[in-house]
Amino acid sequence: MKQLLKAVHRRLGRPAPARLAAAAAVLAAAALAAVALLGPERLVWAVSFAMSLITLGALALVWQEARRARQEARASAERAEVTYRRILAAFEVERLAAERRHARGGDRAA
Repeated sequence: MKQLLKAVHRRLGRPAPARLAAAAAVLAAAALAAVALLGPERLVWAVSFAMSLITLGALALVWQEARRARQEARASAERAEVTYRRILAAFEVERLAAERRHARGGDRAA
């Protein structure tokens, strides 16, 4: 089944996950409407409950992905800050070296 889903995904041109989720939501809503019109009350309740669980699972996945993205952004910002501080330290070292050279040169001229 997993191989079949992967083959279909490749055949569709590898659409974005958001587009797949939107298509799945439309199909699920159509299926729930068909069950509501044609099925008994218990089946409607069961399908509705299953869709609620699936929605909660999808929200958990989105939450986890957003958390991971925030962590990656934080780590990237920290790396950028370290690089920025290193650059500033290099400028400061160069400035101090230039001051020392200037001071030594000033002593010779005096």
